[in-house]
Amino acid sequence: MSSFYRTAVRGVKAAVLLTVCCLVLPSAKLNTTSYLHGIDVSRYQQHVNWEHVKDADIAFAFMKATEGDFLKDPFFAKNWESSRKHGIKRGAYHFFLPWVSAESQIAHFKSVVDLQPGDLAPVLDVETFAHDVPDALARQRIKAWLVGIEAHYGVKPIIYTYQGFYDKKLRGHFKGYHFWIARYKNEEPNLHPTDKMAFWQYSEKGTVKGIALPVDVNWFYGDINDLNSLCLQKKPASPSDEVIAQKETL
Repeated sequence: MSSFYRTAVRGVKAAVLLTVCCLVLPSAKLNTTSYLHGIDVSRYQQHVNWEHVKDADIAFAFMKATEGDFLKDPFFAKNWESSRKHGIKRGAYHFFLPWVSAESQIAHFKSVVDLQPGDLAPVLDVETFAHDVPDALARQRIKAWLVGIEAHYGVKPIIYTYQGFYDKKLRGHFKGYHFWIARYKNEEPNLHPTDKMAFWQYSEKGTVKGIALPVDVNWFYGDINDLNSLCLQKKPASPSDEVIAQKETL
């Protein structure tokens, strides 16, 4: 069983230097030779040349699709199609607003993101504090989004956050879900023993060929087979297909 299935990653220090086409890890204990390197982008990176990104040995890319119940990233559609065209495994993420109902956020994401077999599981970006929303209610809405999205696409979503928010709000509350944690300064994320680690966002200042501005850079804890296990396996049923299936069972 590969390292992707470890439930916690602790105590590893890595000095990471990202150049245009390669990584230098002069004192790393983390064996990154068996891991995959990827990025995540949004409107802040503006126009991305995905052909050049592919040449930089980027294995996967997540891109912002939606936020709350009405915002859509203006670069999502182009990033979504161009990344697939150039053979980069793609994934879409939703920026969660805890004061907005889960149902409306689910509907918004579904209206924008059309997953195809081989695409990475949807990601819920959870990092916004809302002092007027109790933690229990916020976690209830997070869980509702995760469950609703899994029911629609047929693949379990991934939770993205940063170490401080995870420690305060999420630690140990979402057993069975894979986490993607942002933690910088050469420190690997620290997880609760029951939580699963999938991605480490180790810097927000990466330099990657094809992207003019700094970009978030990530390690995936596993090989390509492990990454494929987090992907959509078959096309989600359309509403008309669901109606037909219901009639056939009558």
